[in-house]
Amino acid sequence: MIELLSGFSHDVVAIRAHGVLTGDDYEQLLVPEIESKLKDHSTIKLWYEFSEQFEGISVETLWDDAKLGFFHLTDFSRVVIITDSDWLTNMAKVIACMVPCPVNVFSRQEVHLAQDWLMQV
Repeated sequence: MIELLSGFSHDVVAIRAHGVLTGDDYEQLLVPEIESKLKDHSTIKLWYEFSEQFEGISVETLWDDAKLGFFHLTDFSRVVIITDSDWLTNMAKVIACMVPCPVNVFSRQEVHLAQDWLMQV
């Protein structure tokens, strides 16, 4: 499940993932939020936080994630990933090599550093 987070700058899409992510999460929450922000901004920033209750991603959602990245490849100026999971950290490092914007991974204890980094530039 994806939860939209508030309290961020108007050019930031901020989400928290917990449980199992599904295609509906992307279709009903994430994509509309991204497209809404892009109406007012040429690029946006993404705060992608994984809660301790995050269980995984369904197979169809992996495809949805790939499509999202493909169609919005140049729409992101920065991406922050918050996780304490080693496998998510490693996955994020691989993804960072494939996208044209800076991607940085922070632990839950480094949230303030993540916020500072996200707001640069």
